[in-house]
Amino acid sequence: MSDFAGRLLQLNGLAPADFAAWEVLPGMGFGERQAWWREGAPRTSPHEGLDLRGFRTRGGASAALGPGARIPVLWSGAVVSIVPDFLGRSVFVAHGQVDGAGRRLHSVYGHVEPRPGLAPGSALLDGDEVGAVADPAARRSSVPAHLHLSVAFLVEEGAPGPLDWAALRDPARALLFDPLPLVCGTMRPPAT
Repeated sequence: MSDFAGRLLQLNGLAPADFAAWEVLPGMGFGERQAWWREGAPRTSPHEGLDLRGFRTRGGASAALGPGARIPVLWSGAVVSIVPDFLGRSVFVAHGQVDGAGRRLHSVYGHVEPRPGLAPGSALLDGDEVGAVADPAARRSSVPAHLHLSVAFLVEEGAPGPLDWAALRDPARALLFDPLPLVCGTMRPPAT
C-alpha cells in the first residue's frame, strides 16, 4: 500500500489492512482521451491526471471514495491557488522541488471542498488534509463523486495568468506526470 492510500484511510478512520488496490476504470487514467463517466465519450483534451473514485478491499469488495472523503496532500508544500471546477474546487499545492527549466513541482486536488481555513499561503505537511471529495449533487451534476489528482512541474514566475486548469493544459507552462505510480507505490516526487 502506498503512503497516500494509508494516509487517506487514516484520515477517514478506515483500517489500512483493508486496502488492496485502487479501482482505475478505462478513462480514469493519465492521458486518456475518453470520459469514464460518459460511457467512453471523447474528452476535449487528454486527461491531465488520475481520477480516483474507489478502491478494492482485501476481501474483494468495492469501497467508494464518496462525498466527504478526506484527502491528504502528497508531500509537504504550500497552497498557491484555489479555483472553482465543475464539481467543487481545485487546490494547487507547490512543493520544494524545481526542475532544470525553473518549473516548480505542484500537486493538484480537483473536485474537492477545501478544508476550513485553507487558503493560498497555507502550509501543509506530508499527509495533512487538503479537503474532502465534493458532492456533485451540490452542483446538480450527474458525474459521480471522485478525486482528480494531477502532478506537474509548472511555471510560476512571470507566467501569463493564474495557476488553474488552463495552466495545466498549456504545454509551455506545465510538464505533467502520471500520478498513478505515486498513489500505488512510494510517494517520491517525479524526477525530471
